Amino acid sequence: MQYMMTPLDSHYDRGLGATGEAFMRAAMVVKDHDKNSLFFETLPQGFLLRHAIELFLKSGIVIIHRKLKLPFNDQSPTSNPMARLANEWKPFNRVHSIADLYAYWKELVVTHEQKLIAVSKNKPDMSLAPELDGWITLIEQTDPDGTYYRYPAIRNPNEDKDKSPFKEKTQESLFPKKPSDKKVFALVVENEDREFVRAYSFDDETGKATLDALLSAGDYLSNFHAMTRFEFTDGW
Repeated sequence: MQYMMTPLDSHYDRGLGATGEAFMRAAMVVKDHDKNSLFFETLPQGFLLRHAIELFLKSGIVIIHRKLKLPFNDQSPTSNPMARLANEWKPFNRVHSIADLYAYWKELVVTHEQKLIAVSKNKPDMSLAPELDGWITLIEQTDPDGTYYRYPAIRNPNEDKDKSPFKEKTQESLFPKKPSDKKVFALVVENEDREFVRAYSFDDETGKATLDALLSAGDYLSNFHAMTRFEFTDGW
């Protein structure tokens, strides 16, 4: 795979896939570190995974356009890449929606499946996993603009509450009459009389469904990207 050890500007897909792989590997480093943490590492992990997915999709669009000599609107297959969204062509720097990129990438793969197999080296199975649609939908619902994991809440005042692993709890819910065996990690604030004021407990389920979708989609698209580099670009 020559693209792994050559400058980005020499790559068949303009370096999009290699950059996606770098973000994917960085996400795995954060994930391994996060196993022993209770804080906010899921936010950079989510951002890294989402960006890797965006880059894998853009790489796939470029590779298919170039390999099958499909123009970008009225421009050549080697011109600045674009995605067609609802019959409107937009340059990549104006498209960051995972759902929009996925819809166009999937359209290309499905529509040109037989042509892609015909020009491949080993005639791979180009059918897409049915679970991919659901993963992408959940990712888009959580982070349509690519800002959810990068910043505190911008438009939705409840967003920070939703994505924080620490949730405010009442005294009754934190100290139930019939406690469970599950350990509770919490910050309890008392007043000068040692009376309960408020508490925040750690919820390890916060954002787990979306993070699982990011991991699954990222892994799938990383593998699909590797296949396209071997089958369609001669490793470049």
